[in-house]
Amino acid sequence: MAFKRSSALAAFIFSICLIGISADQEDSMNQTISNNNNEQVVCLIVRSGSNPYFDAMRSSAQRHATKLGLNLVTYVTSESGTVGGFAAAERNIALIQKCVTEDGAVALLLSIAADDPGSDTEAAAIENARAEHGVLALAIDSRINGVDALIQTNNTAAGEAIGQYALATNNKEDARIAVLYCPIEDDLNIYERIVGFVSGFGLSTQYTDPTTIDDPNSTRTIDFYSDPQIIAAREYKCSVADSGRDATLDILASNSGDDAPTIIYATNEVGGFGALEALREKGLSDSNIRIMTIDGSCNGVAEVYDGGFDANIIQQPGLMAQLGLDAVKAFLETGKAATGFTETPFGLAVKDQVYPYATLQTEAEDICWGAVDDGTSDLSGVGVGAGAMVGSEDTNSGGGTVVCSIGYLALVVGIVLASI
Repeated sequence: MAFKRSSALAAFIFSICLIGISADQEDSMNQTISNNNNEQVVCLIVRSGSNPYFDAMRSSAQRHATKLGLNLVTYVTSESGTVGGFAAAERNIALIQKCVTEDGAVALLLSIAADDPGSDTEAAAIENARAEHGVLALAIDSRINGVDALIQTNNTAAGEAIGQYALATNNKEDARIAVLYCPIEDDLNIYERIVGFVSGFGLSTQYTDPTTIDDPNSTRTIDFYSDPQIIAAREYKCSVADSGRDATLDILASNSGDDAPTIIYATNEVGGFGALEALREKGLSDSNIRIMTIDGSCNGVAEVYDGGFDANIIQQPGLMAQLGLDAVKAFLETGKAATGFTETPFGLAVKDQVYPYATLQTEAEDICWGAVDDGTSDLSGVGVGAGAMVGSEDTNSGGGTVVCSIGYLALVVGIVLASI
């Protein structure tokens, strides 16, 4: 499949916020996937209605629920991303209650924001739904409390994989690393991506013991400069590409010429696209500065093969939803709830295709998620569904053969066994 790059479009798409909306928009965001009242109802709640990542999750869940004979109803916490914190928590609680009392849901798939103010009240609502209504509650790519089980990418392993690639394709002694990171106190996944990269590259960076980070009295800390090979670290707003660009410009202003970074590691694609814009603004897009990131949108994967990114971890939000629905089906058949943490496989798209652990380009383009600009889209209407969708049935972006099919089957079997 041929991809065409539009970094401006990609940056716009990924600048969409992920949380918050007022309750009076609830009815407009209810999407009932099946009208068969004889089917068991499953509620999927995602944190954004306009982010391609969650669009991929919802569309994949829709198709898979139909195959399993389940009636899927979806809601979003936020369509526009303008309200967060306690307001978002109140919205989520209202949606959870609606799912179990009005929709009659037998299971909740929750991909809502974690670590927000009010998350304790959300956990209480989830626990009440399980205790009072007997529903199965699964967290999908969200480290929330009160659920039966979690299904998502192993972010430590993802960070480690990209760190190992960076190590294998760079002279370690000459490497000068800059880290762009979202606030780690707000997102455990981001923290784990940094810890994984540090480990994969073999850095001596000091950080909080990861075995204690779930302790509410523990503080997530990373002393970036405890290893001299990290020459700069800047925080940026996780959903704002301009914030990533400004952070990168600040790094370049302090570290130029022979002191410029050779690697920029951005903890999500928003930061990666921001870094790419900064390099282009400074006329450094053809320099030896290599941008590595995590998320795996189809625009981000295209950027790898077009030369903008050096590496990109590909998450599979659609597969996360499918595994959640498989766990629901097993719960209905056996009465046993899934427990623990189920990892979804990830891909690694890299510029250097000789790297032995890289995902093949054709496979990477198949499992990526979201819309791809085909060069003809009206930029004034950019959003979910803009441009050309990749794949056919049952991939993250709209279907196709999922890479690591053996791993997928193993995960499904593991969920079923855990439910017996």
